[in-house]
Amino acid sequence: MNVNDISDRFDLSSGKLTISGIDADALIKDFATPLFVYDGQTIIDRYTYLRENLPVEVDIFYAMKANSNIAVIKQLVDLGAGVEVASEGELYACGKVGVDPKNIVFAGPSKTNEDISMAIDMGIYALNAESLGEIKRINTIAEGKGKVMDIELRINPEFEVAGAAVNLGGGSKKFGIDSETVSKVIEETSNLKNIRLQGIHVFAGTGIQNSEGFLSNLESCFELAQGINDNHFKVLSIDFGGGIGIPYADDDPDLSIEGISTSITELIEKYPFVKENNTRIIAEPGRYLVGQSGIYITEIIDRKNSRGREYLLVDGGAQHLLRPALIGTSHPTFNISRKQENFVPFDIGGSLCTSIDFLGKDIQLPAESESGDFIGVFCSGAYGYTESMPLFLSHDFASEVLVHNGKYDLIRPRIKIRDIVDAQIIPGELL
Repeated sequence: MNVNDISDRFDLSSGKLTISGIDADALIKDFATPLFVYDGQTIIDRYTYLRENLPVEVDIFYAMKANSNIAVIKQLVDLGAGVEVASEGELYACGKVGVDPKNIVFAGPSKTNEDISMAIDMGIYALNAESLGEIKRINTIAEGKGKVMDIELRINPEFEVAGAAVNLGGGSKKFGIDSETVSKVIEETSNLKNIRLQGIHVFAGTGIQNSEGFLSNLESCFELAQGINDNHFKVLSIDFGGGIGIPYADDDPDLSIEGISTSITELIEKYPFVKENNTRIIAEPGRYLVGQSGIYITEIIDRKNSRGREYLLVDGGAQHLLRPALIGTSHPTFNISRKQENFVPFDIGGSLCTSIDFLGKDIQLPAESESGDFIGVFCSGAYGYTESMPLFLSHDFASEVLVHNGKYDLIRPRIKIRDIVDAQIIPGELL
């Protein structure tokens, strides 16, 4: 994969990486490695493309679990996005950014009473309830506050999504209420006075890379909503999740949704209750909006050959970017210090004492790659910082930088492991 296939804001043609015209060497000099760099214009481009190709009836809520940095959230909210959160911490971040509570939904299993209480106090648009027990807890907490809380029923459907890399619907799942039990759950909650059943949430698959899967998922959600609207309560919102994938390899398709607006409009016409109720339709993209904006940069510390395999050992690793080891597939990875020529395969290993700690295997890089060069792992704007295990083996956390408007700013400073150690306490009797 060519760097320009990821974003036309990245340029390696000179043998040195620039990001929207900013020299990556300047970022490395100012902030050292390892670090994450996000290109703000790429985020704008992805949001704008999605917004222009979805009908006005569909609201875009950013799934901030993909990248929870408040600078990234602020950029998307300023563009018009709502936010989907999954923890009290993410709610707190939304408060710092100034997100309109009526443009926040809260999804995820195992919500604590503190999570629920904060959501009710903030007056968010909806809590997406995962079980009957959770609905009852929401009602009890809302009753104690003298409030009524809007909830969407998160449904575990029987269908799966065609073309999804990972299906979250069908079979036994920790997510949501099994579709065949929804009627019973609604009946059992009908007497609860401090909740309002207002809609449904279905997140059936992730890594969707074709428009057919996107549309079939939406229509299946409309069908579920139709049955509930006809038999139980007026459906005022349909949250059909996100799950739009991005390409990580040459043979991964880049989802094109040009023209999809017409198909969605036709679906809305097919299900008249949507217009009759003025039903809010919510999409929750995360990776799609920010994944291709990010680069993880790490320095080559050593080069070695072990029984015929060439290794590059870097100062970062799975403690910052776990996804390649977790999924078992590499991201687009380049030596950003050299011209892209004379390639040979390398395994890129990190600084952890575990065999899983690889940023990539059999990565084609210039044969001259050596200590002091820098490796860029692209498509790291989503599930990089937020999915990793930064405390493993006590290395410093990576810093984060945003390139925007012809300049760059530090948006999360490096967290020193010494500060974390200094915050620990030895009990008195051990001193």
